[in-house]
Amino acid sequence: MSLLKSRFFVIATIGIIVAFVVQKSHRSGHPIPEVFGNVSPGFEDVLKVFRENYEHGWDKAEAGSAFSVYHKGEKVVDIWAGYADYEAEVLWKEDTMSILLSTTKGLSALCILVLADRGLIDFKETVAYYWPEFAQKGKEKITVEMLLEHEAGLAVISEELTFDLLRDRHAMDRVLAATEPLWEPGTTHGYHVISFGFYVDALVRRVDPRGRTVGQFFAQEIAEPFGIDAYIGTPLDVSHRVARLVLVRGSLADITYYLWTSHLFRALIYGFALGRCKTFTDVIKNCGEVCKMHQQEDPELRKLEFPSGNGIGSARAIAKLYGILANGGKLGNKTLLSPEFIDELAHDKRGQTGDFVFFNLPFRWKYGIEVIPQPNEDNNIFGASGVGGQIGYADKGRQIGYGFVTRFLSPVGLQLYDPRIQRLKESVLQALRTSRGKQ
Repeated sequence: MSLLKSRFFVIATIGIIVAFVVQKSHRSGHPIPEVFGNVSPGFEDVLKVFRENYEHGWDKAEAGSAFSVYHKGEKVVDIWAGYADYEAEVLWKEDTMSILLSTTKGLSALCILVLADRGLIDFKETVAYYWPEFAQKGKEKITVEMLLEHEAGLAVISEELTFDLLRDRHAMDRVLAATEPLWEPGTTHGYHVISFGFYVDALVRRVDPRGRTVGQFFAQEIAEPFGIDAYIGTPLDVSHRVARLVLVRGSLADITYYLWTSHLFRALIYGFALGRCKTFTDVIKNCGEVCKMHQQEDPELRKLEFPSGNGIGSARAIAKLYGILANGGKLGNKTLLSPEFIDELAHDKRGQTGDFVFFNLPFRWKYGIEVIPQPNEDNNIFGASGVGGQIGYADKGRQIGYGFVTRFLSPVGLQLYDPRIQRLKESVLQALRTSRGKQ
């Protein structure tokens, strides 16, 4: 282990040096795109940073992205740039949406929170209480809370996923119920990368008095009443608005930044040393054809509900959703979520610990929502992130809702490690600090 540490520090040191050198010299081979949209007075530097992300190569000119912020219930940032489809020369527009990947999990978990808020499900109750068939293969004592917080050990589904299985919910339920935990439930957490949304869907259908799917529940109880332009499963009539995801090759600047972000890099090295790579590989392998990127371009397949990963939405929609939660859970006279639940998300003090599945990276969830403690602050940021850079987060302490969506899947696009997100978030906070200083 000492040899591993010494090598890490050598690589990290080189990474720091190279990251700065390469960042200064790195430029995209494509013209820097024009930035569209608007910002409120005092937030002009956010637009500047958004443009600089393209100029410095953190975002890719042949890709496209959008960033939105709600503060105290008001939209203060709503900007976008680049292409929704570079090959077809389709620019990113005001109403362009992106596939949210794992940011979808936040939408799915919110459905369970709304049901709990209405007294229809109890987080401390066993899953089997609502779904008797679940009580097999050692899962009898798994609670709803354990399942939502990725502690159930059900990260690898017992059969490889197919689109036919997604179409047949009864067959999917049988596969989920027959899956055996990888570890003793409740003893650790391991990110249920693929399976999470399917288990949530099975619960929603059983506790919702109308038996709706998680996508239907989200649409009818959250999206429509609160004007959230997002979906779990893409309706065909909005399919033309969805940006085409692209695996743009990461630059040397991206890779060296990955090394430079020592906390992330150290966690990954440690995870590989513990042999966690195989578990993650098994998770992705079992996702089968459902996780093949080109399948997301087929509107007929994209309309199927994959509640862990194929939600779609605009940055504006995601920021608005989390802005409502950050501002007390109400919009006008309508309540999305009671303050008591929001306070639990904002003040969970357990801290992040290494994840069994995701390379020992530090994570923490509360009722299926990511919670990220903030240094020297009482409040957590909470929400959901998607691999490649999609995010939706609420900062209750500052009453901020963030939404960032992109079609460039950055190799460092995870939680708040993505340099695009870090820079944009800091520019928003600086704008608020400057505003307070003038008051």
